[in-house]
Amino acid sequence: MKILVVEDHPKIRQNIVKYLNLKWFRAEEAIHGEDAKDKVKINDYDVIVLDVNMPLLNWREFTKFIRSTGNNIPIIALTSNSLLDDKLEMFSLWVDDYLTKPFEFEELEARIKALLKRKDKDIKNNIKVKNIELDIDKHKVYKDWKEVELWNKEYMILEFLFLNQSYPKSKIAILEHVWWEQEENLDLWSVTLEAHISFLRKKLWKDLIKTIKWVWYVVE
Repeated sequence: MKILVVEDHPKIRQNIVKYLNLKWFRAEEAIHGEDAKDKVKINDYDVIVLDVNMPLLNWREFTKFIRSTGNNIPIIALTSNSLLDDKLEMFSLWVDDYLTKPFEFEELEARIKALLKRKDKDIKNNIKVKNIELDIDKHKVYKDWKEVELWNKEYMILEFLFLNQSYPKSKIAILEHVWWEQEENLDLWSVTLEAHISFLRKKLWKDLIKTIKWVWYVVE
């Protein structure tokens, strides 16, 4: 899941991004409203974490811009203000949730997950293919009800393929999702991807991930 963190305070922003990336999200940074606006125009995000006090384009203008385009992406506002009128204003401008500073990263994570589930009620927490089961909430994999330990990248590859079950995904799509590389750099990682696929087959089931014409992978 891809998260945009909009926060002008460098340390707070970097700590949030670092924490979310450790928790299996793909967090990206924006340092002010205009930066966030530019990124939203060219990227698809699942949730925006938005500091209320940001320069260049304030949170009201940014939120109005998002909603005026028909984008219903969930927005969590970060605010140091606990006044009821300000909170009501946030909801009137289509902010989905808020956290009052200071806050615990674990609570932010929980609120993000709640918004993602609300956004798509069809998201499955457990996906099973043959005798392999994926627990998305806990980031665990089971084979015949026994847990199988996977490395971080192995799990991310498997989750991506399970969430797109029966829909072949190209090497480039997987590399972009897992390694976050730009397309011009992806060839450098192709051997690494093939090695991870090989390890997954050995740990789980050799025919679980199928190769199509050497450049596509699919779980069926």
